[in-house]
Formats: sequence, C-alpha cells, structure tokens
Amino acid sequence: MQELRSQGYEITAVPHLGYQLTGLPDKLLAFEIKAGLKSKTVGKNIIVMDTVTSTMDEAFRLGMEGCCEGTVVCAETQTKGRGRLGRVWLSPKSKGLYFSVVLRPTLPLNQLALLTLMSAVALAEAIEEAGRIKPSIKWPNDLLWEDRKLAGILTELRAESDQVKFVVVGIGLNVNTPAHQVIAGASSLKIAAGRSFNRVEVFQSILSSLEKWYGKLLHRDFLDITEAWKERSSTLNKRLRLTDPTGTIEGEAVDLDEDGSLLIRKDSGVIIKKTAGDILLLR
Repeated sequence: MQELRSQGYEITAVPHLGYQLTGLPDKLLAFEIKAGLKSKTVGKNIIVMDTVTSTMDEAFRLGMEGCCEGTVVCAETQTKGRGRLGRVWLSPKSKGLYFSVVLRPTLPLNQLALLTLMSAVALAEAIEEAGRIKPSIKWPNDLLWEDRKLAGILTELRAESDQVKFVVVGIGLNVNTPAHQVIAGASSLKIAAGRSFNRVEVFQSILSSLEKWYGKLLHRDFLDITEAWKERSSTLNKRLRLTDPTGTIEGEAVDLDEDGSLLIRKDSGVIIKKTAGDILLLR
C-alpha cells in the first residue's frame, strides 16, 4: 500500500472492508500503459523517465545498443526536446506526451518518407478516437487543430549503405497543456476539446494505432497510407512557399508522389518534387 501511495495512488482504509482506491496519479507508469495496450510490437518494452534531455537521444542510444523493435522511451518532461529543422519542442511537465519509438523496418531508404506519413496518419487517427476531434496534417507530419500546431513528429535513422538499421520516431503531443503554457500558434487536446484527458489512455490509443499502420507499411500497403494522409491534409490544393537547402519555391501543392514526396506546381506549370522542406501556407 505504501508503495502505491508513494506513486500517487489515493487509497483509503474502509472499516471492515479493507482498502478503496479513491484517486489515480496523473503519471505515466510503464505497467499501467502496458496493462491496457493492445499492440504486440510497439510498446513491447516501455521505459518511463521523469526528466530527460530528449527522448530521441535516449531511444537512439538504445537503438545503437540493439534494443528490441517497438521499444518506447517516454518522459514527463524534456529539457532539450526538439522538433524538425532543429526547432525547440517545449515539454511542460506532466501535461503532454513526449516519447520516441525504435522501429526496424525492412524498407529501402527511398521509401522511408512513407514512414513519416504513416506516423502522422496513425497519430491523427488515435487522436480522433481518443479526443473526438479531427486534426489535419500539414506536410509532412505536423498535426494541426484550427491551423494551430497540436503535435509534431520527428524521424531519425541509422543506416549502412542502403540498409536501414533502425528508425526512431519521436512524437510530441500537447495533451492537457493549458492555453497559457502553449506558445503562439500552438494548441492542445484540452484546448481543442474543452476537457482534460487521461494521458495513459491517449498513449495506449497512439501506440495501438502506430502498430496498425506500421503493419500496413511493412506489408507495402502504401496506397492505404497515402490516401489516409490525403484525406486529412491541410496542404494539398493550397498555395505555399517551401524552403529547403536548395532555396525557396512557391506554387500549389497538387499531390503526393508514390514515395511520399510532395508535388508542387509552379506558376510556370513545371511540377517540382520535394522530399523535405519547411512550408508556409499562403493565403
């Protein structure tokens, strides 16, 4: 009893009956996450940390050490959480889900962009089920609610020649973050839905959805992934400005290529294929 109380469970002694559980801790506990988890691979090994510099760094280290596929590293807060293009990801303690998953897909390097799209679809579907809200996806993998950033996804990999050794998928989701703790242009599930969420239940939903869509990726069901992504896209058929190391272009996002690249039609009519970049939607 003392051990459970030390972890934040509220337990009351009831005369002649024993003990009654009267309150649950707002904490991520590995055994609670696994207890209701439906997936078999994603979440097979769950490591929960209170504070970490970045779950990406910890997961990448474990990947290098040969950890099993589906290993998940999550933390209550990150001191140096990061997003795409070196951006900082703020991680208010016990308010969001900040985690990274180690995957070992048998895919060639030129198809790994689809893993990024798959992760965004899986996260969006889980949020729809858990939160009863429908986020959109900004290419390639930012989740938006009413044009405000709800979640971000970062992928990093280790490869030798053309062989992928492992990929780390990092996800940051604002769950119960109040309005005064989100940066300008961001949102949270609590803000969007008008209520607080059980983070363990949301986490379980995300991990189960990731396993489902990862299975589609491994079975080469690429069309299912790209079509699901298109249905949720806030980017396609919009005019945008894309910046990458080669420069900046403007045009209309017209489609996804079969490998997950974005196809942009410039004003001249020429269609440019982009596999990465930072986009700004233009009104």
